[in-house]
Amino acid sequence: MKVYPDQIQPNLTRSLPAACWLSGDEPLQMRECSDLIRSITRQQGFTERVQHDVDADFDWRQLLAEGNNMSLFSDKKIIELNLKSSKLDDNARKSLLEYLQSASPDNLLLLLSPRIEPATAKTQWFSKLEAQLMLVQVYPVDSEKLPAWISQRMKKHALTADTDAIQLLADRIEGNMLAADQEIEKLSLLFGQGTHLRNEHIARSVADNARYNVFGLIDACLAGQSARVMKTLQRLRQEGQEVLMINAMVSKELRQLSTLKNELGRGARVDEVLQRHHIWKNRQAATRSALQRLTPARLSDLLQQARQVDLAVKGMQVTPAWVVMDNLCLELSR
Repeated sequence: MKVYPDQIQPNLTRSLPAACWLSGDEPLQMRECSDLIRSITRQQGFTERVQHDVDADFDWRQLLAEGNNMSLFSDKKIIELNLKSSKLDDNARKSLLEYLQSASPDNLLLLLSPRIEPATAKTQWFSKLEAQLMLVQVYPVDSEKLPAWISQRMKKHALTADTDAIQLLADRIEGNMLAADQEIEKLSLLFGQGTHLRNEHIARSVADNARYNVFGLIDACLAGQSARVMKTLQRLRQEGQEVLMINAMVSKELRQLSTLKNELGRGARVDEVLQRHHIWKNRQAATRSALQRLTPARLSDLLQQARQVDLAVKGMQVTPAWVVMDNLCLELSR
């Protein structure tokens, strides 16, 4: 059974399933949803909590053994599995289905995982699991709905704000809901409950939590987000970052992309190439996008442009180094 985060309380209060699967990549909502599940079940007598971190070496027999063991300290217990990935191998799938087929009403299984990929959700084994548990999928609030979310969040602290003040906060935290929650709590402490916030309140007290750094710049370049690239470069320049350091990291990324592209050209599978070169999971989608967009010849041209940046920094180019850097990153993101 699939439910939305705001449906957790009525569903669990009405009828407790054998298991809950909470998935998503947004930390604030994941934390609050899991805390809510624990709170509701604690009120129903689930006072013991057993946790396991599940990686490739996890022995799934522990789950079956845990399900068969009577609790030593209470009548009911929560068995939490923190999954490193939502993609489960055959052993994991069979163990979960076996557990659910004979689940004790004195146990609640709570699965916590990263976002479930659409391809996984369409599989037969996942459909079988979903039919026997409560599935809660958490998604980040998109930029258009973020001001409304911030306004609602402020009400919990008895705060109100002008529309432009809310938008300023949304711009500052750039989608980081955990940072937004922390800033709203700080605003409440600074100005007190019942305060109506204006632009100057936000500008004076809110730290700039937008991820304006070189790693964010490279992610934006790989993903083809040209507007974000230019915005990030502007902030890096204002913060006094050195062009030479930025160029060194961009050049390193270009060399790696060139290597990956060459291996793909020799017939290697993209998944194998990404794994072999230890590309972080949270950067794989952006890297795939860049590999699809850029040809070997184009990557060679971009590396040549990176050399021009280096020459400009050393005063061996008429064009200012920042201008050459802007052009390089913009071309990489196109």
